[in-house]
Amino acid sequence: MKTKVILCFVFCALCAVTATAQDTRAKINDYLGKEIRLDDGWTGQSMTLLKENDDYIILRKYFGSGRPVLGTLKYKVVFKSDYMIEFGTETIDPPCDDAAKMQETFRLAVEEKGLCLYLNGLKVVIDEHFPGMAE
Repeated sequence: MKTKVILCFVFCALCAVTATAQDTRAKINDYLGKEIRLDDGWTGQSMTLLKENDDYIILRKYFGSGRPVLGTLKYKVVFKSDYMIEFGTETIDPPCDDAAKMQETFRLAVEEKGLCLYLNGLKVVIDEHFPGMAE
């Protein structure tokens, strides 16, 4: 009986230690203001998480070969957790009907190996060594 009590105590102590362990991953807010560049087979694009007043937005830039930036879109951001946001369903400043026709839904997530971007549920980029974040 004494052994069972000791084993139960050890098991409870191990559960308490693992439950209080700190998550050392970066959070989405740690990427605030950092430009995430995407190579898309053409000249590329970037996405930057910004805070305007009390709202978070994603600024998406489209790059061109003759001009540095062909165009920009701003998306409203929906926080799913400290480690995940979704955007793409609603553009702002100015509203863009073309974006709604594209049916793009993005999810930006901090995972174990780094920052991941999903387009309509498909992982399109993994950045394990985003500057200053994978420490």
